[in-house]
Amino acid sequence: MVTSAVISVAAVALEVGSLALLLRRSLWRVYTLLFIYVLWLLIGNSTLFFSFLYFPAVYSNLYWQSDTIDVILRFLVVWEVFRQTFPKSSRLNRSLSKGLGIIAFVLLLFACATFWSYQNYTAFRSIHLALDRSFGFVQALMILGTLVTARYYGVKCGRNIRGIALAFGAWVSISTATNAMADLDSSFLSYWYYLRPLSFVVMIGV
Repeated sequence: MVTSAVISVAAVALEVGSLALLLRRSLWRVYTLLFIYVLWLLIGNSTLFFSFLYFPAVYSNLYWQSDTIDVILRFLVVWEVFRQTFPKSSRLNRSLSKGLGIIAFVLLLFACATFWSYQNYTAFRSIHLALDRSFGFVQALMILGTLVTARYYGVKCGRNIRGIALAFGAWVSISTATNAMADLDSSFLSYWYYLRPLSFVVMIGV
């Protein structure tokens, strides 16, 4: 319990620091989608932390509900990476946005199909783990696809967006892997409770 509290405090503190960096010199105007996501993280994780301390009876249900919202909002970071790497003023934006949009749509259909195949699960936790890893897999591929495409066309990514892409992509990949392992073998859950949030803290730190 103490370890979980320390991880939660570290996550909230780093989220406050991230917001402070985005607000400084109005960087939130440049990274608007990232700002929205970080703001959501701060509100969501602060709510979870206080519920963990004062309302433990509702914590579990609240955690899984907020995690579902988080899975969807993570696409904001994916789109932020793409639009910063290939801005609208770039010729590549027009030619690539349609192609990558089609690929993203196909991947989303795959994720939805994979998720619905897990609807025979009766455990509330398993449904959310299936949702997280299905869409997390797609998000990791989209980040990787953007970086590989940028590399292929010789587009140089700035330090900020490179850090966002690598940190987010690594965390989504770790999250997807740990979710799959936790669902396949319940004995891994004890590790999942620490490995996933620790990797999240590292991502926010980066």
